[in-house]
Amino acid sequence: MLEVTSFGSTPDGAEAHAYTLSTAHARATVSDFGATLLGMEVPDRDGTFADVILGFADVKGYAGVNGSCYGGVIGPMANRTDRAEVPIDGTIYHLLGNDGANKENNLHSDLAHGLHKRLWDASYDEPTNTLVLSCSLSDGELGLPGNRTFTASYTLAEPEGGVAELTLRFGCTTDARTVVNMTSHTYVNLAGHAAGSVLGQTAVIDADTYLPLREDSVSEGFAEAVDDTPFDFRTPKALDTDIDADFEQLRRARGYDHCFCVRGYEPGAEPRHAMRLEDPESGRALDILITMPGAHLYTGNWCDDAEGVKDGASYHPRDGVAFEPEFYPDFPHHAEWDQPVCEPGRPYDQTIVYRFSTI
Repeated sequence: MLEVTSFGSTPDGAEAHAYTLSTAHARATVSDFGATLLGMEVPDRDGTFADVILGFADVKGYAGVNGSCYGGVIGPMANRTDRAEVPIDGTIYHLLGNDGANKENNLHSDLAHGLHKRLWDASYDEPTNTLVLSCSLSDGELGLPGNRTFTASYTLAEPEGGVAELTLRFGCTTDARTVVNMTSHTYVNLAGHAAGSVLGQTAVIDADTYLPLREDSVSEGFAEAVDDTPFDFRTPKALDTDIDADFEQLRRARGYDHCFCVRGYEPGAEPRHAMRLEDPESGRALDILITMPGAHLYTGNWCDDAEGVKDGASYHPRDGVAFEPEFYPDFPHHAEWDQPVCEPGRPYDQTIVYRFSTI
C-alpha cells in the first residue's frame, strides 16, 4: 500500500513528496528528493513501534547543507576519489574537488548537486509494493561520461512472520562507457532515531579485512586483516568496545569510517549477508544483505544537527550508524579491485536488503 503526502518545496520551487510503503507490521517512507529513505517504523520485542532512521522533518533539511547526507542515495561516485580523477580507457575525467586539506580529492560526487540533491521521478508498482525512482544525468554531468539514467527501487515486504524486509535496488543505463558506484547513506539507531548514542548496540560484520585510510581519509589502496585490531567484528561486539582505542586508523577518522571487504563477493550473485546490528534494550535487530564487494561502516563521528530534525530531536556524534554498501573507495586507481563499469548493454545493477526483526 502507498500513501503520498507533500514534503515541502525545494529551493527552486518544485514540490517534493513523501511516499510511505506499508505492510501489516512496518512502514517505510521515501522522498523523491534524493531518493531519500526518510523513515522506517518497526516494532520492538513488545510490539511498540519506533522510527529507526535518522533524518529531517521536511525537504528543507535535506536540500540544505545536510553534511551527513542523511538517508540519501549517493552517486554516481560514492565515497572518496583521490585527486578527484577517474581514468576510463586512457582518458582522465575530473570530478569536483571538494574534500581534503586543499580540496584536491572528491567526496560523494558533489555534495551540493549529486544524486541525493536532485528531484527524482516516481512511480509505484502495486503488486510488488515497490516505489521506483529515476533520475537522469547528461554526458559529462558531474564529471563522468554518458547520458545516464539512474534508478532506485524500494520494495517493502514481510517474507515471514516477525520480519520486515526493505529492498533497495540500484540501476543505471548509459549510452557510453562509464563507471557507477551508488550507495545509500542511511543512518540507523535501532532504539529509535532520537534515542541518543548508538554505541551500546551490538554489531557483527562478515569481513576478514578492511581498507585503511590515509590522513586525508582516502583509501591507502590495500586491505589489512582485522585480526587483533579494533576492526574485528566477526563475532558480536558493541560498537563502543574499541571505538576509542589507541589505534591510528581510529584516530584518523574519529572512530569508524572505513570500508570492510565483505566475504563471498561474486559479480551478479544474489545478496549475501554483510552485517547484523542488535539493540539489547528494544530487542530490535537488523540484518543487511548486499551484492557489492564491500560496505563502509560510519559511526556518525561528525553528525551534529539540532535544527529541522524529525520530532524536534537533536543529533550528536555517534547517535546513528551508517553501513554503506559500495565498490571499494577509490577503485579507479586500483585496477586489481573489482570495477563497476557501466556501458551500453551492460547496465549497473546492485541491491541492498534491510531485514528487520526482533530478538
